[in-house]
This record gives sequence, structure tokens and C-alpha cells, in this order.
Amino acid sequence: MRVVIFFSLLVLFFALANWFIYKRFLSRVDFLKPYKKLVLAFVLIVFVCELIFFVNMRGDFLHEKLYYILAIFPTITCFFLLFGVVFEFGSWIFFNEKKKEQIFSIQRRKFLKLIFDSWLIILSVSMVFKGFVNAISTPKINEIDIKIKNLKEDLNIALLSDVHLGKNLGEDFLKTLINEVNALNADIVIIAGDLIDADIASMSYINLLENFKSKYGTYFVYGNHEYYNDINAISKKLKTLKNFKVLEDESIDFGDFTLSGTLDLAAKRLGFKESNIEKIKNEINQEKVNILITHQPKYVKTYDVSGFDLILSGHTHAGQIFPFSLLVYLEQGFVYGLYKLSKDSLLYVSSGAGFWGPAVRFLAPSEIALIRLKGE
Repeated sequence: MRVVIFFSLLVLFFALANWFIYKRFLSRVDFLKPYKKLVLAFVLIVFVCELIFFVNMRGDFLHEKLYYILAIFPTITCFFLLFGVVFEFGSWIFFNEKKKEQIFSIQRRKFLKLIFDSWLIILSVSMVFKGFVNAISTPKINEIDIKIKNLKEDLNIALLSDVHLGKNLGEDFLKTLINEVNALNADIVIIAGDLIDADIASMSYINLLENFKSKYGTYFVYGNHEYYNDINAISKKLKTLKNFKVLEDESIDFGDFTLSGTLDLAAKRLGFKESNIEKIKNEINQEKVNILITHQPKYVKTYDVSGFDLILSGHTHAGQIFPFSLLVYLEQGFVYGLYKLSKDSLLYVSSGAGFWGPAVRFLAPSEIALIRLKGE
């Protein structure tokens, strides 16, 4: 039911957004006025392609290449909406014909309006391509230094989250991630959920996950998207991989530190087993450094995570498209980066390596986080 409501609201948002783009932006651009019918046709085509894209996100009936192309259309709406809002305010402030006093002559205003309109159209188109390139590009390495008390030896963690392997990002992207992570020579590789976002049986390349190299191996916790795509099949397959460990409300003692991983918050909501933080806490040693992996950062607001020195999460994509980061903050309580939860407890929220839905990232760059823990 929640999925139906979510997609209904998503379609409604894009319907209203495209209406705004046509009515309050493109149809009022002076040099486009002679072509209003073509502009309207363009907006309708964009919306129809978005509808097909959203339906296929749940139905999976299109070829991957076609789905890849359709993922660009929501990007078009996002950026044209953004600059449409700029156009609305700019027109009201600088080109309001109802103002009694005008700074410029009519001819000068027409010239400035032409420059203003052209600038916004060019920015809209260029940002569509820029946002798309940001989404599909290799994530940048983001290095974070953290001091942890009781840590005897430095520990370098390569943190990935929200890769969303599936229709848009597949084998080539995964190979690139593996190469980038292996070049870091990290002590441990952690994947904080939303790794799989399609039928895992269709991913012939999934054994590549065994190729991550580190001193202690690769550790993974489920995200909400694993539950959306047959958690049982995903769990069964991932547990056959070598050098790859799925943590399901359990802990592993590495001597100097303990690594724990939770079930995702979505598990309970979708009728699966609820995460048991007390079970995890009973397995840790307060004399050691305790690290907790949980997909959604709001887990720390839902359960008592006292006793953990560092919590690693993802899920938020840093908003993926600004200003949606504001909505993410309202829903999760965190967006991106390092947060101090208490005197002895830190939370790091990754912006993620991939993307979900529209093939776009705007003011929310993807990342591979290299977290360097040093003893105090």
C-alpha cells in the first residue's frame, strides 16, 4: 500500500511539475511563443516517458537500454522545474509590466528579457547533461579522518553504500568500483545496503563481489531495496560468495575492534524479522572499539545505539537532487557526512555510490568513503 501511495505521489509531483514548466516557464519565454504547440508536445512527451519509466520501475518490462534512456526524462523535469522557479521570480522582480515605475525603457527590457530567457534555457539543458553525467560517473574518493579512543592500531575502512546494481548500473560500474576500492588498500570493505536493486538471478556478474581486496574482507548489511527485490533470493546468493559476509544482527570480533551489522528498518515494515539491537549489544565488548553498520541513519533514532563508537550508514544519497535533501532531513534526521551523536559516539552517513530513479545527481555527489580511524 505504501508503495502505491509513494508512486502515486511521485506521478502527481511530476504531472504538476510539467504543468508548471509549460504554463509558467516555457510558454512565457519570448522566443518560444511562436512554437507553443511544439513546446506543449515536448512537455507531454517528457511526461509520458516519465510515466513509462515509473511504471517499469515496478513492472520491469522494458529492455535495459530503453530504461536507461527513459531515466533521463525525470532529470529534464527536475532541472527545468528548478530554473522555471528562477524564471518566475526573475520575471516578477525585473520584468513585471504592472510596475508603475520602470527602470529601463521598453526596448532595453525586451533585450534584457531575451538574455534572461536564453540564459535559463541554456542552463536548464546543460544541467540536464551535467546531472546525468554526475549520476553515472565513477564516484570520487572522499577521505575522512576520525580519532577513536581505545583503538590500538589504525584502521582504514572503504565504505560503499547505495550502489543500486540493476537496470541502470551493472557489471561495468561494479568493476570500476572494485578497482577504485582495491587501489585504496583498505583494511576492510563495508557495503551499507542497497547494493542490489533488481532480480539477482539476472545478474550473471554478481560473483565479482568476491574481488574486493582487503585485510579483513568485505561486510554487507541489507538495505530497503534488497527487501523490495526478493530478499530471500538475494540473501541465498550473497551467502555463497567467498570473502563476502552478510551481517544479520550479528557481530564479529577482530581483536582490536568489533564489527556489527543490523537488519534494515524496512524489514519490520514489510513483514520480515525486526532488527534486534539488544542481541547485537550483548555480543560486543565495551573495552574495544565497536563499529555498527546500519543502512538507514534514522536507525540511531529508533533504537538505542549507545556503546558503539562509530555507526556507518547510507540510504540518503545526500538528497540526490537538491533541494530534496531537505525532505531527506525531515524523514531521516540526517543527510550526509559526519555527525556527533554523543560524547563517545559518531555517525557517518555516506552519499552513496550509485543512484535511484532519475539518472541525476545535483549538489549531492556520489562517493567512495575512505574512513581512516586513528587511536587517540
